[in-house]
Amino acid sequence: MSLDYDRFDPAACGFPRPRVPVLAPLTPAQLGAPRPAPATPRRHYARGRYALQAAYTLAGVGRGGALLAPAYHCRTMLDGALALGAEVVPYPLTPELHPDLDGLRRAAAACRTRPAAVLATHYFGLPRDIAALAAWCRDEGLALVEDCSHALVEADPGAPGRAPLGATGRWAVSSPYKFFPCPDGGWLWANGGAPLPAPPRAAGLADEARGLRQAWAQWRRPPVAPDAAALEAAFAALAPGEPGRDWLEHDGGTSADYRGADAGRAGLRVSRWIERRSTLAPLVQARRRHYAQWVDALAGLPGLRPLLPALPAHVAPYMVPVLVDEPAALFPPLKRLGLPIWRWDDMAVSGCEVSRRYRQGLFHLPCHQALDAAAMAWMTGAVRRAARRAPP
Repeated sequence: MSLDYDRFDPAACGFPRPRVPVLAPLTPAQLGAPRPAPATPRRHYARGRYALQAAYTLAGVGRGGALLAPAYHCRTMLDGALALGAEVVPYPLTPELHPDLDGLRRAAAACRTRPAAVLATHYFGLPRDIAALAAWCRDEGLALVEDCSHALVEADPGAPGRAPLGATGRWAVSSPYKFFPCPDGGWLWANGGAPLPAPPRAAGLADEARGLRQAWAQWRRPPVAPDAAALEAAFAALAPGEPGRDWLEHDGGTSADYRGADAGRAGLRVSRWIERRSTLAPLVQARRRHYAQWVDALAGLPGLRPLLPALPAHVAPYMVPVLVDEPAALFPPLKRLGLPIWRWDDMAVSGCEVSRRYRQGLFHLPCHQALDAAAMAWMTGAVRRAARRAPP
């Protein structure tokens, strides 16, 4: 089945490549002695989207079983269900990105086919409250798939009244390459005695060689952050341009990031090697420190605020979500400066007001462990200056 999508087309904008990496590149300082393997059996896929597809298959999602998915989403979160021919029905969220249970019940009632599973996401690595959702799924006989693609589950022991990340859903998925400097990877595991699929097929020699080349290139030539002079030069050269085109795509299927040939492929061996040897404590500390720096740097700026300013203990953030009042005035100049920002502006149409607002207005800013003081100063300085000069 297919969905309608609201899409932002940046083709006319001429945005340059980011001057700072969006994800952490591989550097010698991030590696150490290998960590113990997880005690829970897992399956390692090329990406989290394919691990999700495996979980959907186990849950009965397909032509006879619908998926209830959060209305605020990256399109790849839905790709696996669409590839299985399933009906996908978005359910609404609260402004803090918790599931709206009343809206979820309405979405379930609107399904044309029998609902089989619910996807719940811990956005930006910050735990969302899914206990009531899990109880509702048990009562309704639906499988809960816990999306930890933004979460570092290895660092989270849980908290009073909250289970550890990835321990609530019948199946759970993570994306290690978003935290560790590895070329790919997506983990799938099960809870409560739920089954796992057969191990995915091994990657071919060409894929393994590509991953090794990528890792070696980062190791030999680590990125260099721009300095204050580069920021001044970029602002001096900044000129208005096309803001991009927003349009509606009817009957859109899987995204351009989905490759059916990779759906059953295992992640690269070099990715697992790097992941096992990535030091955990410095990674968590650096990400938490950078997150706090962003929150402090944005305090008092007009028209934008961190969506989730408080970090729970032990949690390692993936990105810093920043809500912007006038995204059309701020997004193009920041992208033209080379700031490494993301947003989910290619999203299935739904009736969720929060998702419609966040599609263009919620910016994702990097806080990974490889950012140094110069990179953080350059990025925070760019956002502060752009926010103060942006027209209303």
